[in-house]
Amino acid sequence: MSDERETIDDAVDFMKRSADYFSVERSEAIDDLRFRFGEQWDAAAAMARKLQSRPMLTINELDTSIRQVVNQIRQQRPRIGCQGINTQSDERVAEVITGIVRHIEEISDASHAYDTSADFAVSSGTGYIRVGTRYEDEKSFDQEVIIESIDNPFGVYFDPSSVLPEGSDAEQVIVTDLMDKTAFQRKYGKSASLVPFTASGSGDNTQWVTEDEIRVAEFFRIDYKPETLVQLSTGHLVFESELPKTGLPDGIQVIRSRKSSQRIVKWSKLTAHEIVDERVLGGKFIPIVPVYGVRYWSENKMRHMGMVRMAKDPQRMVNFWQTAITELVALAPKTKWMMAEGQDEGFLDEWQQANVSSRAVLHYKTTDVDGREAPPPERIQPEPPPEGAIAAAMAASNNLKKVMGVYDPAVEENGPRSGKAIRAEQSQGEITNFHFYDNLTRSIKQVGRIILSYIPIYYDTPRTLRIIGADGKPKLTDINTQNAVGEVVNDVRVGKYDVVMEVGPGYDTKRQEVVETMTQLLQIDPDLMKVAGDLIFRNMDFPGAEVVADRLAAANPMAQIDDDSDIPPQAQMLIKQLQQKIQELSQALQGAQTEIKYRTQLEQMKQDAETNRTHMQMVTKAHDIERRNETSLHDTNTRARTEITTEEIRGHIEILLKRLEEARMEKDHNQGGTNG
Repeated sequence: MSDERETIDDAVDFMKRSADYFSVERSEAIDDLRFRFGEQWDAAAAMARKLQSRPMLTINELDTSIRQVVNQIRQQRPRIGCQGINTQSDERVAEVITGIVRHIEEISDASHAYDTSADFAVSSGTGYIRVGTRYEDEKSFDQEVIIESIDNPFGVYFDPSSVLPEGSDAEQVIVTDLMDKTAFQRKYGKSASLVPFTASGSGDNTQWVTEDEIRVAEFFRIDYKPETLVQLSTGHLVFESELPKTGLPDGIQVIRSRKSSQRIVKWSKLTAHEIVDERVLGGKFIPIVPVYGVRYWSENKMRHMGMVRMAKDPQRMVNFWQTAITELVALAPKTKWMMAEGQDEGFLDEWQQANVSSRAVLHYKTTDVDGREAPPPERIQPEPPPEGAIAAAMAASNNLKKVMGVYDPAVEENGPRSGKAIRAEQSQGEITNFHFYDNLTRSIKQVGRIILSYIPIYYDTPRTLRIIGADGKPKLTDINTQNAVGEVVNDVRVGKYDVVMEVGPGYDTKRQEVVETMTQLLQIDPDLMKVAGDLIFRNMDFPGAEVVADRLAAANPMAQIDDDSDIPPQAQMLIKQLQQKIQELSQALQGAQTEIKYRTQLEQMKQDAETNRTHMQMVTKAHDIERRNETSLHDTNTRARTEITTEEIRGHIEILLKRLEEARMEKDHNQGGTNG
């Protein structure tokens, strides 16, 4: 209980000390914010004018200038990067950690935290960003790091002894909020006492308890634990308390040692009566990061202010002279026409409605009330605004621009100017207020250091995380996992890394610039499309650009670089070139082999054709001989058969002739016998 009481007393005393140290600055910062948003007349002048019913205008040119500076920062938010700084670090792991940081910024909506802190720094001198942790969801033991905004910087009581511009040397910080007592009891339980704190010497009770509210404070503090640092023969540096209690393994011994200390960040949530929660945080920095505007020393104190502080008097002058012009014009006579008495007789309605109606003709009498001839009514010109007041108002507006360092190059009373002159004036304004951007960059770098110290602690188990690339495209990546050969892949727990900030235009702006530059280069060298056509289309915005880029990349081996590979991109490109060369040689060899094969086949075909031709000739010749032989034999047979047939015919003829002769002789014989 004594330790709890001591922690509470330390918190109450520190808050009072910080409030006293920054009391003047906090009061001026509150007045700056009120002035920025319209409370620009001091109470005495406002009361006097109100009693006299005089106009009191507020022409708030200051807020527009502040928004211009803040919006320029929004267009080019600083970006956190990571790089290794010892031999155990790895370039690929550094890229993974950078992707994890972008993932943390995305899930946290970190842009809101950055923009809010920058807005307060530009306006009143100080804003804050905080880094915290939370469970991924209700059913998870895994925690994730988040970046949070502090929407009420006046609830932060920072360490008065801190002098570094990003607040990394702070050793005590309190973040407070007033809660309704009923809500407090419902959230923290009935055991959380609502009894007002009355311990002596521990601060003002009204700061911690009111009739309806109770102040809940988050108390961050740095404790130093004495340690002995030892260096082992393996080269590792560890605290003596971290050595195994059973002793060092064989062959390993302590080379040297020295006295040191370990920074421990403690966090307690408390009221002025009791602690409702507490724990030890990871890392070595208090996760509350200030974002400062202008820093300066005054009366041996570090002070901070924004753009409003020195712009109050010029803005008051703008309000005064614009009000004066309005008042002088309002007090000028409002009469529109001058005529002799009686000239409007019978036409009174026409003249009374002349300023609101669209009559084509106004009638009047040519004589006055006494019957004398009178000239036509004469129109009275309104009283012009006093030139001196207008000149003073313009001078006040110009003074305000000079004090704030914000100009509008598009508005120029002296006529048109060259583009070079306009760019020079724009650059002048950006340089004048560049310290706001630079201070935000420095603070976001400290946010990055805190995240790097948290990653080995809260991302220490094997898991699959979404990481985000520089182009904003997400992908799932395994961390702290073993591959097939037992090596740990993407081990974010090993190695030492530091933050490197990237400033200037964001990815989208750079992408548009790349497209414009490449388009110009294509006009000079159209062959560039064959080498980098996929990159050109991938950076364009029109629908289907990614499809075209993928098709071009498929035909370009140089575009098929695997960013997730352990092989460096340069080596991958060389391998791709060699593979392409081997493929070309293989194709040439295959072509040569095909040609040789075709030539061999052609020669074989020629030989086969010659053989076939010779064979055909021989067959034909044999066939001819055979045909000739067959013809000769046929002719011989035919002649023989003909000769035989002829002989047979001759024989038959001879037989017939012989028979005919015998028949005739027999007939003659018969006739001779008859006659005898």
